[in-house]
Amino acid sequence: MARPRSAPTADAAIVGVGARSPSGLTALQVAMSARARKFVPRESHLIDRHGERIATARLRSIADNVIGFDRLAALAGPALVQAASPWTSQRARSADVPLPVIVALPSAARPGFDPRLRRDLLRTLEFRAGVALDHARSELISQCRGGGIAAFERALARLHRGEDEAIAVGGVDSYFDPDALEHLDAELRLHGLDTENGIVPGEGAAFLVLATRARAGSLPRHGRLLAAATEDEPRPWGSEEPSLGSGITHAVRRALEAAALGPRAVAWVLTDVANERHRVDEWSYAFARNHAAFTSDVVHDQPLLKVGDVGAASAAMLAAIALVRWQTRSAVGPAALIAAHSDGPERGAMVLSGEEAP
Repeated sequence: MARPRSAPTADAAIVGVGARSPSGLTALQVAMSARARKFVPRESHLIDRHGERIATARLRSIADNVIGFDRLAALAGPALVQAASPWTSQRARSADVPLPVIVALPSAARPGFDPRLRRDLLRTLEFRAGVALDHARSELISQCRGGGIAAFERALARLHRGEDEAIAVGGVDSYFDPDALEHLDAELRLHGLDTENGIVPGEGAAFLVLATRARAGSLPRHGRLLAAATEDEPRPWGSEEPSLGSGITHAVRRALEAAALGPRAVAWVLTDVANERHRVDEWSYAFARNHAAFTSDVVHDQPLLKVGDVGAASAAMLAAIALVRWQTRSAVGPAALIAAHSDGPERGAMVLSGEEAP
């Protein structure tokens, strides 16, 4: 593994949040549905290797014949509108300044990946959301779940260097794709009678708008992003040798050190762990090795069990859920650690604080 490096930190206020998934069309609906354990996957017309219909968590408002680029654009646009509206409304009163965005996308190696995402997503997002985007300063990261943390890590570094006054950060993904589902089925990764530790394929999008506290002005502040860190796992899923969780262990350690909360300060953890054994094992190793940072009664929340696996949107979705929980006074504690594990080597963790939530 590469020599440990410090995680970027910045004075980053969260001034906008938006989310969209089958369990809700706003961040509030998504978070409250997950808390209420309201989760109803639906059968699709797609068939698994046993001839049974594959059930997925997908939006009813997007037709089943919409897949690939068009489906992800339909998911991402409304979520970006929710997150960016407070910032763009404030800026409209002074100057029309385009907003840079960093978007986490599915891995380009995943079956069903639509190459149009790289070419056309920013332009389509701008049109659908009605938000002026700074294309030259925007980024797309195709690294699955860990790419969601990487997006926040890059945003924090840019704010720290003073390159931007605000950045929209998020992710979008959908497993409702014939090629993607066929791949998961062949790898025995779909939840079912024969694969109890498989995932329920989901879809969704979530975005946050980060700004320096000096630039946030009078905007409502949903919380703060204290630190984000990524590392590569030398033995990811599919390796011949078992993973010992070193990638996520180091990512968690770096994020916690950068957040500087002190020992026994984190009472709440939200991860993308959703039944799959390799993610369960890796997180267990990371938690045990970093136990000094957590309270004795720390709560491990697994929202993807209640919304479906949302892939590259996981990190932003977990963050949106945490922020809403702080707003509604239903959070576990004042700080939360979020962890994500890609199918590939990317691993990541970030620390949020709700101390500025209204």
